[in-house]
Amino acid sequence: MKYLIGVIAIVFFIFPVIWLLKASFNQPIDAISLPPVWIFKPIVDNYVSIFTEEPFGRFLRNSLLISGSATFLAIVIALPASYAFARFEFKRKTDLAFWILSIFMFPPLAAILPYLILFQKFRLVDTIPGLILAHLGMVLPLAVWLLQRFIRDIPEEIEESAFVEGAGTLRRIFKLVLPIMSAGIASTAIFCFIFSWNDFIFALVLAPVSAKTLPVASVSLSSWAYINWGKISAASIIITGPVLVLVLLSRRYLVRGFTFGLK
Repeated sequence: MKYLIGVIAIVFFIFPVIWLLKASFNQPIDAISLPPVWIFKPIVDNYVSIFTEEPFGRFLRNSLLISGSATFLAIVIALPASYAFARFEFKRKTDLAFWILSIFMFPPLAAILPYLILFQKFRLVDTIPGLILAHLGMVLPLAVWLLQRFIRDIPEEIEESAFVEGAGTLRRIFKLVLPIMSAGIASTAIFCFIFSWNDFIFALVLAPVSAKTLPVASVSLSSWAYINWGKISAASIIITGPVLVLVLLSRRYLVRGFTFGLK
């Protein structure tokens, strides 16, 4: 019975992706036909048109650069902060940790106006560095919150033994802590990348033209008069494709990260 439930769950979650993939190779009329057309001659016109009629290559580059940079910076900044939360005691530590988490839960729409005012002042509107900073502010609290949990799962006795051997704090972090929690770092980076990659609000308001990303660019494929479901499906596959490939290639690290420290 549990296997049947598992199969049903897998089909339930995979079916939308299969439907999108089918529609992306359909003629526009077949993409929305009822009953659905499952036997058809596949075409690649939808993929070709979004790269020739729209600069989707530039949008793809923007998304990769922004999400990759924001993720890298978030991990680099979050690691020392997470170590401090996990290993040191200081005044108002619990309150500060909750404040960092609350930033991640803060509605993006409520933060758009302050970002827009600051970016206009520093001429960062519609720039890749500006959107990287916005995404960094979005994913950094998540990175700090996840990484400190992985650091806490490392027994302190391991570091204490290294300290007895004469290893300083930096040496313990780089030679001991980071290798042990490599799976946790990888899983945290994947989550940060996904959140940055899927962002729509920040990219729409702060970078609507030159630094436009794929989620914002996909909106331009429809209008009030006509919706080309074939092109939209092809764009959706391109948007979800890198994330899906990333998760599949790193699924071993995700599993190790989720089970890290469990007995």
